[in-house]
Amino acid sequence: MPFYEPRNVEIRFNGRSRNPTIRVDGPSSPHRYDNNGALCIWYPHDPPESRWVFDDGLLALLNHIQGHLFREAWWRETGEWLGPEAPHVPRKELVKDETDDRDHTDLRRPSRR
Repeated sequence: MPFYEPRNVEIRFNGRSRNPTIRVDGPSSPHRYDNNGALCIWYPHDPPESRWVFDDGLLALLNHIQGHLFREAWWRETGEWLGPEAPHVPRKELVKDETDDRDHTDLRRPSRR
């Protein structure tokens, strides 16, 4: 059974945002933003049941983070990302959605496999 190193996690809600920025120490992965190491943990346009929303609470957020970090460790060992993936764009290409206070990309998510 593999041993995975412990990680330090920082969860930050900036201003009045209900969408956290999550930073974790350790090596990068295809699902971290290059400019600040924040996790690209879910696609903002996914339905609520496919991502974390504020009303889910802290325990659910921690479960999302734990699953993401496991997938990163798995990817480092095998080169395979477990689960669905969304398109990635550089952070500078993110645009502000007028309907809420979260950042969204202007790309659409491909259909799930």
